[in-house]
Amino acid sequence: ERVLKRLRQTDNVGHELQVIGDQVDEELAAQKGLAELLEPSIFKRVAIAMMLQVLQQATGINPIFSYGALIFKDITDAGIYSAFFLSGVNFLSTIPAMRWVDTTGRRKLLLIGAVGMVTGHLFAAILFTAICDGNVDNAGCPKVGGWFICVGSAFFVFNFAISWGPVCWIYPAEIFPLSVRATGVTLSTAANWAMGAVMTEVVKLFPHLNINGVFFLFAGLCCICGVFVYFFCPETKGIMLEDIEALFDKSKAKSPHFVEVKSPIENA
Repeated sequence: ERVLKRLRQTDNVGHELQVIGDQVDEELAAQKGLAELLEPSIFKRVAIAMMLQVLQQATGINPIFSYGALIFKDITDAGIYSAFFLSGVNFLSTIPAMRWVDTTGRRKLLLIGAVGMVTGHLFAAILFTAICDGNVDNAGCPKVGGWFICVGSAFFVFNFAISWGPVCWIYPAEIFPLSVRATGVTLSTAANWAMGAVMTEVVKLFPHLNINGVFFLFAGLCCICGVFVYFFCPETKGIMLEDIEALFDKSKAKSPHFVEVKSPIENA
């Protein structure tokens, strides 16, 4: 009750508290085990949650941090400092994200972040193409230009940290009913780790695509991130527990205060 009062900024939370309790009781009474995951509305949510986690890794965030020091060592002559710079941007950006995720909304923040990530990757890729040799062993970049490329990557990290970093963990936990929430979130987390393992192999692309080509690849993947959210992820900000079911299952009754932000594919 105290948490609800703090979140809603009002003492009038009795009705919502009762609704949450009723919803929990209803879900516990209707548990069907793992078979429930195959129900259309639940399976759709499993697919969305898993795809969000796969796309989170596909943004290129882990390769940027894993191999960034090596890349920026060649183009700035200060690999360790550029790595600290990117890590600092990542850390500081999570602070406003804690507020923006509720004030801006999950869907909108993911879309804004996708646009920002594409911009950061494209800036780095285009600048690298224009001023560097592109060779993996010797990038051949002027030092000042190398730092501008680092700034482009920092802009990508900022946009990731305020959006796809936190929201891809929040959204899956919100969209599942209590009866399958643990299993659904577990599957989405497994998808994240599986894609993370795949992304460790991205270093093998460097000799074929060169460093600028890898940045272009990540920009394309971030475009896919935005397209996926635009078409498949409805807004969950401010929607109460019992209305999450109505958001994904049209046969469920909606509360009088239900406000929905649909994805275009649901409007069709």
